[in-house]
Amino acid sequence: MACSVISFAPTCLALAAFVGIAASGVVAVSAQAQTLDILTVDRLVEHTSTVPAIKGESVSLFVRERIASTMLEQPAGAAFERKVVLMVHGGFSPATIAFDVQYRDYSWMEQLAREGFDVFTMDMTGYGRSTRPPQMNDPCNVMAEQQKALSPKFLPAPCAPNYPFELVNSDSESDDINAVVDFLRKLRGVDKISLVGWSGGGIRTGSFIGRHPQKVDRYVIWASSNYSRKNPDEPPALPATGAPTTFQTRAVGTDLRWIGTQKTPGMIEPGMPDLIAALNQLADPLGSTWGPGGLRAPTRTYWGWNAIGAKKVQIPTLIMVGEHDALTRSNLELFEDLGATEKVFLGVAGGTHFMNWEKQRRVLHEASIDWLKNGSFNGATTGTFRADENGVIARK
Repeated sequence: MACSVISFAPTCLALAAFVGIAASGVVAVSAQAQTLDILTVDRLVEHTSTVPAIKGESVSLFVRERIASTMLEQPAGAAFERKVVLMVHGGFSPATIAFDVQYRDYSWMEQLAREGFDVFTMDMTGYGRSTRPPQMNDPCNVMAEQQKALSPKFLPAPCAPNYPFELVNSDSESDDINAVVDFLRKLRGVDKISLVGWSGGGIRTGSFIGRHPQKVDRYVIWASSNYSRKNPDEPPALPATGAPTTFQTRAVGTDLRWIGTQKTPGMIEPGMPDLIAALNQLADPLGSTWGPGGLRAPTRTYWGWNAIGAKKVQIPTLIMVGEHDALTRSNLELFEDLGATEKVFLGVAGGTHFMNWEKQRRVLHEASIDWLKNGSFNGATTGTFRADENGVIARK
């Protein structure tokens, strides 16, 4: 069951967010791609939650689609084989900000749609326009260390969580993805779809593939978080003890984690941090009123994303990581441990963990298009590559 809204217009953006963004050229696309009408279709997919705090309750999972109008006119079935892609976001910014910033050529979704893909992204439970469990509405349920950002003006004194457990887990998040994947398979009449996962979306999609390998065709990981060969195989008693909400301010998410890690001049366009920060605030109207404002996200209990779990991923897989990303080492280990015989690793010079909002976004776009369309990168199905600061590819 789902409801949908179709739009030809880009998402409305806060005008103030554009202040300071300089004009520049766009990525080259074919004449045919330039003339395509790319539609935006927003849906809510109903799902029976397996999150312990709301288990058995009906929730709504927000799903956005970007698709060429000519493709949408095609009947379900063969026309959509190897063309349906689901993109899964990471730990804080929801789906549309992660993959569909509709400014110039920043939308990864739109670039894929212009190349003939039917592209979807989803908000996991607790994010964006998907259902947020009510436990996330109580500032006392924010992790203790992060409550300091809310004190003393918003939160007079630290307080213990009223729900003293972590909120979501590997099973519940795989179930979220499975609900959307099954919806898309039925919608487009296909047996398999392809997956793209960024950061926390890497462990989410990887864990999903371990449970449902028969539903996935090709796979793109961009800087998976939470991978370790020594991660536990089995879950603890659920729900795990803790607090249900993690909270990220601009000072942490934009200034420290993003700008603070960019070491190559010219990679971040002036004004982009302001745009992303503004969109993040719009994505969480309640969180924007907490202290200095920020994004809420559910805390997560993970297991299984380890050497054993990686061996279960046997479908063709492309891994991409920016060279300024602290996750490079763990993603190289993940690459080595994958069970796939067709696998490529791409290191990207000058890129951070937030490359989707930087100059090197074009490498992400073009590499993923190559892999999803051809099952290869730069003509190869295996190997390790590097993109330099200008996007020039060389085998390592």
